[in-house]
Amino acid sequence: MQTMDEIKSEAGDVAASMKAAGETLLVDLRARFIHVRAALFQRGVFDPVLVRFDSATAPKATTAEIAAQLETIATAV
Repeated sequence: MQTMDEIKSEAGDVAASMKAAGETLLVDLRARFIHVRAALFQRGVFDPVLVRFDSATAPKATTAEIAAQLETIATAV
C-alpha cells in the first residue's frame, strides 16, 4: 500500500502528464490516473471532478479540468 506522500507525488506526476497529453490519453496514462483516483478514494478523498472522468451519469470533464483538479488535490492533501 502506498503512503499518502507517494500518492500525492504520483498524482502530481499524472496531472503534469495529462496536461502535456491534451485531450487524447494513452492507455497507460489513463490506467495511471484511475490508479491514483482509486488510491485517493480509498483514503476518503472524493472529488466530483475526478469522478466525471468516466461517469455515465454526469457530464464528462475535460482532461484539462481533471488535470487541474488532480494537481490541486496533490498539493492540498
